[in-house]
Amino acid sequence: MLKHAYDDFDKAAELLPNAYSGLQRITKGAALALKARTALYLADYKTAAEAAKAVMNLGVYQLHPSYADLFLQKTRTSTEFIFALPRSLALDYNVLKGNGVYHRLPRNAGGWAGREPSWQLLAAYTCTDGLSVDKSPLFNPRKPFLNRDPRCMATIVPFDSVFLGVVYSPSPADTLVLNKNTGKMIRNQDTRMVATHAPYNGLVWKKGIDESWIANKYIVESPQIIVRYADVLLMYAEAKIELGEIDQSVVDAMNAVRARAYGVSAAQTDKYPAFTIKAQADMRLDLRTERRMELAGEDLRFADLVRWRLAEVALNRKQYGILDPAKECLEKLVHANKWFWPTTPKIDQYGLPDFAEMEATGLIRVLSERKWDNRQYLWPLPEKEVKVGKVAQNPGY
Repeated sequence: MLKHAYDDFDKAAELLPNAYSGLQRITKGAALALKARTALYLADYKTAAEAAKAVMNLGVYQLHPSYADLFLQKTRTSTEFIFALPRSLALDYNVLKGNGVYHRLPRNAGGWAGREPSWQLLAAYTCTDGLSVDKSPLFNPRKPFLNRDPRCMATIVPFDSVFLGVVYSPSPADTLVLNKNTGKMIRNQDTRMVATHAPYNGLVWKKGIDESWIANKYIVESPQIIVRYADVLLMYAEAKIELGEIDQSVVDAMNAVRARAYGVSAAQTDKYPAFTIKAQADMRLDLRTERRMELAGEDLRFADLVRWRLAEVALNRKQYGILDPAKECLEKLVHANKWFWPTTPKIDQYGLPDFAEMEATGLIRVLSERKWDNRQYLWPLPEKEVKVGKVAQNPGY
């Protein structure tokens, strides 16, 4: 079956053009990139490396100059897009609207902020020295966005910054915030001191969101990115790392992705925390951390955790949020100079943030606790297929 799939990808790559003059459709690069992803997910690292390298050798794709701008509604096409589905209200192309928009927007912008980035994601970004938050002297739990990888601020709205025309602050001390469009202070709907259902963990998404979401009457026409060039570079690097073939090409691929985040060229190694060749275990950890920072919110994280067999660790942990009620948070954190985080999160041997010690302070709140069963590494087979006797059900179902 796998060989047949590979043959299909190869045949498609053989027949498809590198690009189209008008509306972009499936290309040679898309076929090869999806082959690389398929092989990587099945731990066929040799095929994954070869397919990803074939995409790189096409010379068609480049990283978009700005990481933040890549995901905005104004970016309809990019040399980084390898396979993207267009959205268009005029052409009735599956636009994003309704709940999908409101859940991503802060309440001061007319949204619900119901889909929040996790504290685990915020803690996962390295500092500007390339070190994790628990190892870097640059990290300050009171100002968690300070001295962080630029993708952190491009993905999650930094506190006290202007977002969609209004200063964003989840602090219970900030019951009023400035509306930059009007120059007036308004009641802050993004703090739980004012609104009961304000973000429970204080975080809201920024990646891909700008004023056009509101100006376009809460209808979003950004392309849906299926695979992009940065992902291919990281797939190539990961496959080579797992093969034990760690050479300069691996470092170059990873540095290209990281340097773009800092707005510099990969050659300017004094301007960003560049990768260097290390032992396989260290390179693996670096690569996995880079994937999490680069691809946050792009619906690839779950598949990564499953194929790395880390779901049983990452998805067996609690989700945390701001201490509640808000008056208690104000007294015990803000007035005690312990806002936002009372301590620094720990990063475990897998590169996963661990808030257990912070929870023990009693100054944060457990929002939920996820449970993972290892049978979930495989999905259940359709009952019909099992009953006809063609296949045995996967273990645990």
